[in-house]
Formats: sequence, structure tokens, C-alpha cells
Amino acid sequence: MFLRSVFFVLLIGMYNVHAQSVDARMLEQAGYEELIELFDNHIKDTLLATKIAKKYIEKAKAQKDSTKMARGYQRLAFVATKANAIKYLDTTITLSKNSRHPNFPAVGYLFKSYYLYNVEKYEESLQNAITGYQYAKQKDNIDQQITALHQINGVNELWGDYEKALETELLTKELLFKNKQSELFTENYIASLEGIGNCYVRLKQPDSALVYYKKGIQESLKNKDSITYQAFVSKSGTALYVKGDYTAALDSLQKAHAYKEYFINSYDTYYNYYMGSIYFQQGNKEEGVAYFRKVDSIYERKSVLYPELPVVYDKLATYHQELGDQETQLDYMQKLVLVVKLINTKRVYIKDKISEEYEIPKLLEEKDALIEGLEEKHQSSQKKVWIIGAILLLSLFGLVYFVRRQKVFQKRFEMLMEQKTEQATSKNVSDTNTQAPLEIADDIVAEILENLETFEAERGFLSPKITLTQLAKDCNTNSTYLSKVINYKKDKNFSSYINELRVAFAFDELRDNATFRKYTIKAVAQECGFRSAESFSKAFYKMYGIYPSFYSKQLDQKGV
Repeated sequence: MFLRSVFFVLLIGMYNVHAQSVDARMLEQAGYEELIELFDNHIKDTLLATKIAKKYIEKAKAQKDSTKMARGYQRLAFVATKANAIKYLDTTITLSKNSRHPNFPAVGYLFKSYYLYNVEKYEESLQNAITGYQYAKQKDNIDQQITALHQINGVNELWGDYEKALETELLTKELLFKNKQSELFTENYIASLEGIGNCYVRLKQPDSALVYYKKGIQESLKNKDSITYQAFVSKSGTALYVKGDYTAALDSLQKAHAYKEYFINSYDTYYNYYMGSIYFQQGNKEEGVAYFRKVDSIYERKSVLYPELPVVYDKLATYHQELGDQETQLDYMQKLVLVVKLINTKRVYIKDKISEEYEIPKLLEEKDALIEGLEEKHQSSQKKVWIIGAILLLSLFGLVYFVRRQKVFQKRFEMLMEQKTEQATSKNVSDTNTQAPLEIADDIVAEILENLETFEAERGFLSPKITLTQLAKDCNTNSTYLSKVINYKKDKNFSSYINELRVAFAFDELRDNATFRKYTIKAVAQECGFRSAESFSKAFYKMYGIYPSFYSKQLDQKGV
């Protein structure tokens, strides 16, 4: 998305107004809001703005106000180098984790997501946007939710399901109009227009894309925003290309190119891709190849994947095949195979993260629930009374049961925390058995046990594809011997052995890794090799007597 660097800065409310002279005495005497105003007024003077931000932080440190310290580091990040910006935003996040302020800690995650996106670290950008979205939902901060969704959708546009991305963009737009009074409405509205248009381009629906890009052009003209205007002109060029109007597409792309310094890094790749594609379609292969080679050069330099890369390498390979240059053709074919594999892997990762770790506003579900509610009004009042009474009674029983169960879980959790890790994680893993002796040579048994130790140390059990047959091969034995050794030495069957190792790993990882606790139970289950959240939860409960969701929540509450 070309416009991210344009609208996102407004998230913190930075509006450049008149400059004024600033001396040391003024800084010493200024209050928090005065310092913020001074910072915003001198944002273009990075040295002075840095000085003001550090004075703000100094004042906050003296008063031990962690939220204001976080606010200061957030401002400092904005005038820092990209590397230092990430560091300052990490500090912002750390300081504001427990803040009651409606903007924190989400604003730290969202800015970090923005910076990571702008340097093309899309997976990290996605994760921070998801976390920011979750915090924004907790604080009921609609502006931040919308901004987070724009960030998430930006990554999804690169690697995701475009139909789903479009649905999400349209729902985000509906959420935006529910909060039309927001000061950020215009900026977020422009971002929505761009995002929806981008999805339609991906879905090969150029006319629909042009409708939204035209609206973006109109908004930018109304706001006298030349940069945003040119960005939408460039975007229109991509839609015109898909439509087959190559002359108009070329004109739009070339006109906007003079403003490239204001667009995000990915712009260069897209510009060269579409320019090359246009020339190929017009029969000027030599000119098209020149632009595609620029795309290749960017990839060689940055190693950043884009969905268009396979098309580029396919065209380059075919072109050199026609020239009889088999060596160069082979080079591009090898690149083609590599990027297709990497892109498919990347696409699966992004889609999994998005589907598992954040909730898109369920506006359509809300509509269905509303319809259901209206239909229920047509039922008889007597029936309503009986239904309400039954619900209340069931709720009462459910509440009693829930309270009692929570108390039991709490006691079990405290007992687990009192135990040493080794005790907690190995209580169901035994190396002794009272069964009849094994009819397997001792040296073979010893070798199998040694291989099992290696398997456990290397966490081979985390693979969802591990089977008795496969593990037997890895242990240089047969499945019968392996099964007998596990039954005899571990006092359990193969399935229980694998599941308990996975659960023990989850137990330790949830306790020791705060980031891991941010995952959904489904995501944790998959990381540990389980095929479903349900099977993981059952196995965890069987081993420890509590569910992983309760365990994770208690760890967070205790600040472990």
C-alpha cells in the first residue's frame, strides 16, 4: 500500500503548525502538554524534536510515570533512525504493558508494525499489528482497531486470500463509518479506499478498483493533498493495466513516478513490474525485459518476496529461451522455482497467522443476530417467559459449577507452580515397568532408548506427521520393537508417549515464553504438533488437571 507513510503519522496526532524559538529555559519550565505541542511544532527539525522528546522523558522519569515515559519514547521513535525507532518502540511497549491509557500499549505495537512494514519485514509487521489490534479491542479504541486492520490487510494483500481480504476491507470500512466523528476519519477512509481498490485489482476486477481509486482522487483533491493524489493516480495505472488500457496505464504510472520518494519501499517493485508488463503487452519485449531486470535486481539486493516475482522470472526465462541463451534461461528458471516455493510457504504462514490470531469485526454476524432477535419478537410472550426462566435457571447452575471448577483449577495451578519443572513435566513419563521382561536383545533396547533420547532432545515430537513407522525408521529399528520398548520402558503406548511429550513442551513454553502465551490455543496446539485445539486441550487436561487456556491466563496474571 503506497499511502501508509502518508496517513499513518496521524495516528499520534502530529500536525505541523507554526514554529517558535525554543530555549533551554522554556524546556525546563514547560509542562507535559506544552512539550508535546513544541515537539509537534518542530517535528521537521529532528535535532530539536529529539531534544524536546528527551526532556519529556526526563520529566516523566523524575515523576516515575511509566505511561508518560512510554509516550515520550513513542515521540522519540518518530524522529529517530529506523533501527533506533524499533528500539524506542520496544521501550514504549515495555513501559506501557499495564497502562490504563486508552492508546497504550497498542500504539507502540502499531507504530512498530508500520516501521517493520516499511522495511519489508512483513511477518514481524503482521504479528505486531495483530497484537496491537488485540490491545485496541481490549481498550475499545475504534481508531486503533481500524488502523491495525489496515496494517493486517496490507500484509494480507501481499500473500493472502484476496476475496477474504476484500471482505475484511469492506467490513473495516463499515466499522469506520460507525466512528465517523473520529479526527482520523479522513485518513482512515482514504486508506480504506486504497485497500478495497487493491483487492479488486488482485481479483482482476479493474472497473470496481477504479471506482474506489477515483473516490480516493476526489478526496485528495478536496483535501489539497498532492502526494495522496499521485498515489491514487499510480494505483489507477495498475487497474488500467488489468483492464487492458495499456496507453492510459503507462501515462498514469509515469505521471505519479515523480513522487516515488513519498511512497513506501515496495513501490519500486510494483512500478517496474507494471511498466515491464505494459511494454510486453505492447510487443516491446526489450523495454519490458529492462524493467523486469530491475525487479530482479531489487529482489537480489533485498531478498523480499512479492507475488509478481514468478511472472517476472517466467517472462525473463522465456525471453532468453527465444534468444537461444540457455544458460541465462536456466538461471531465471531456477529463480522461478525458488520464489514459487518460498511464496507458497509465505502465503500459508500469513493466512494461518491472520485466521488464528485476530478477529475481524463480525459485522455480518451481528446483522444476522439482529435479524434473529427481531424474529423472536414475533413469538408468544408466554413462551418468552418460559425461555427466559429456563435460561436464568441454567445460568445459575452454570455459574455455581463454573465458580467451583475455577477454584479447583486454581488449586491445581498453584500446586503445579510449587513443583519443580522436572516434576511437573515428567510425572506421567516413567522409565520403569512391572511387565514381563522384553524378548529383545539388551543392546537393541539400549540403542532404541538412546535414539529416543535424541528424538526428545531435538523435539521431533512437535512434527504433526510423526508416526510409529517413521520414528522406527529414525531409530534404526522396526515398529514392533519400538512399540514394545515404549510400552515397557515408558509404561504407555506410542500415542500417549508422543502426546505427553508435546503437552510437557507446551507446559514449559507457556510458562517461560510470554510471546507464546499470546498465541491462540489453536495456534499453540499446532506449534506442538496437535491437529486440533480440542485434542490438545484434552491431552493437557489429562496430564495436568487444568486446561491450557486457564494455565496461560494465570501465568499472565502472576506476571510470570
